[in-house]
Amino acid sequence: MDLVCIGLDVGSASVNVVGVDRDGSMVGRPAYLRIAEFPTAVDATKVALRTFLDSCPAGVTVAGAGTTGSGRELNRHLIGADLTRTEIVAHAVGITHLVRRGEVTVAGEDGVTVLDRVGTVIEIGGQDTKLIVFDASGIPAYFNMNSICSAGTGEFLQQIADEAGIPIADFGRIALRSRRPATIDSTCTVFSKRDFRHLTQKGVPLEDRLWGLCQAMARNYLRNVAAGITLPSPVIMQGGVAANDGVRRAFEVALGTGVIRPPHHDVLGALGMAIIVRDVRLGLHDHPDPASSPTLFRADFLDAAFGSELKYCHGCPNGCELTQALELLPATGGSDTGRMAQVLDTLGGRCDGWSKPGNIHDDPPREPPLPLPVRRTVPGQRHRPAIDVVRSGTAQVRDSTGVYFVGLDGGSRGTKLALIQSRGETVDIVETRALPTGGDAVAALRLALRQLRDITRAADDAGHPMVIGGFGTTGSAGELYRDIITTRTSKTSDYRSTEILAHYAWASSQVPGVGTVVDIGGNDAKIICVSPHGLEFAMNEKCAAGTGAFVEAIARRFGVPIERFAEVALTSTNPARLAARCAVFGESHIVHKSRTGVPVSDLFMGLAHSLVRTYLADVGKGKEIRPPVVLQGGTCLNEAVQQAFREIL
Repeated sequence: MDLVCIGLDVGSASVNVVGVDRDGSMVGRPAYLRIAEFPTAVDATKVALRTFLDSCPAGVTVAGAGTTGSGRELNRHLIGADLTRTEIVAHAVGITHLVRRGEVTVAGEDGVTVLDRVGTVIEIGGQDTKLIVFDASGIPAYFNMNSICSAGTGEFLQQIADEAGIPIADFGRIALRSRRPATIDSTCTVFSKRDFRHLTQKGVPLEDRLWGLCQAMARNYLRNVAAGITLPSPVIMQGGVAANDGVRRAFEVALGTGVIRPPHHDVLGALGMAIIVRDVRLGLHDHPDPASSPTLFRADFLDAAFGSELKYCHGCPNGCELTQALELLPATGGSDTGRMAQVLDTLGGRCDGWSKPGNIHDDPPREPPLPLPVRRTVPGQRHRPAIDVVRSGTAQVRDSTGVYFVGLDGGSRGTKLALIQSRGETVDIVETRALPTGGDAVAALRLALRQLRDITRAADDAGHPMVIGGFGTTGSAGELYRDIITTRTSKTSDYRSTEILAHYAWASSQVPGVGTVVDIGGNDAKIICVSPHGLEFAMNEKCAAGTGAFVEAIARRFGVPIERFAEVALTSTNPARLAARCAVFGESHIVHKSRTGVPVSDLFMGLAHSLVRTYLADVGKGKEIRPPVVLQGGTCLNEAVQQAFREIL
């Protein structure tokens, strides 16, 4: 009897199937399928298993099956797996098995050398990146994974390839043609895409942009996943991204050593799982006679009908979103209509509250609004600002009434111009303009100044000459703008401010007694908390999940102009619960929800809620939010975001 043990690796982006015989030799052809090409992950799993089994010789019997990957628990029930293991274990066993069989070779100056040990494994998949370090005896001694950031994953590369309009298979080949790699932000995928787009507008060749991204990806991995750990040689790269020669070469440059791509690099997790099943099922460990313990593998899996339902746990404040795996059974009497659903498993709970009777519900628990302190005011009491933005000291202060002033805010996404006229303690807004920075801050400044010149000339022609008393600059390009447009003399009245002070100055002038200023722009998010002692503030560090760039990316993905985002979102009746702590993972989660039939309006409103929760959890962490709360920045023009802030606060 020819026996085969099957390893199934179901990840976030692909399904892989490998089978081995008693000797550990592969049986049939490994299957590697991208989940995005199928309606659901279950459909992809069925096709992958069918493809593999059809490639096996006639008469082969499945002696056991095992699952690994992020979908291992769900698929354990669907296919009837005998055991599961984590990806770390499966990948370590897979590469160790190949090395022991002498199947990993290295080409060098002295010819081809057969690898006899493993030092380090760099594994990069669709949404996960892993590091496994082996000790001198060949035992995995250390491992680490990425957290909630996608900046070094295959999903990152896929989105960049889509942005560039090239097949992902050509990414590495084009990148290696570069002679002058571009410098690209490696801290966040959205920021990398921003840099990539800006460099495109500047005419930087595609190969230089792609090679810069490969280097950024390697830097991100070594900084966040390796985190200062010494990586012993030989270094092996496996996972789907190992096929990208540009990324592999970038690791070689960063590490100063060769990086080996082994055979079957894209299915080594499934291979390792198959070997583990073989060891357990065919006598190397617990069961010397497979017949004494029949496999749980379901031969009818390919013909069975499965589904899933979304439920919510009300057992604790977490309100976990639960997935119930269902097998759809024929109704009594053999009718094909009115199938009965049998729950195979309930997944997704962070505690055991869901297992208690009455805690699983169809609708999510209502999230109570965050309690904010009530600011009591004394009738007739005059508001005093928390700080003086400009301190005059003992210097004589001229009367500014009637004088015009210009503010320029150079941001990463937009360059803003404001022209005001002083009325003493108040101001009149004469003109405001918002221009796209477009990757060239100097060009945006020139355009803003030309528009200002046109405004002043029109006023002169109308007999209302404008006397501009001074320019103020702020934003990420504020210092650059100041140095370009002003001279450094003792007579200058021009001023550069931090964005924190600039935002507070405007908010406090419009809303006396402002307690909190929320500023969310294209790539930056800030919070300014006003107290009797001054200002406390915080900014986002390296993630775009709580910024406008994320909202813009989702709107573009669904072909909706960003101007209509709120219009669509505000028709929602049941906002989706989204995991959006990372912009790219959030985007893939939204696409997954869309495939399951969630309306676009619910996705958009769910995104607005997710953005607000992310902002409060990351930027507002540890801060006391006092009313009145003022929303500023381009993202807060979005009425869906405004509504989400109102509901959550």
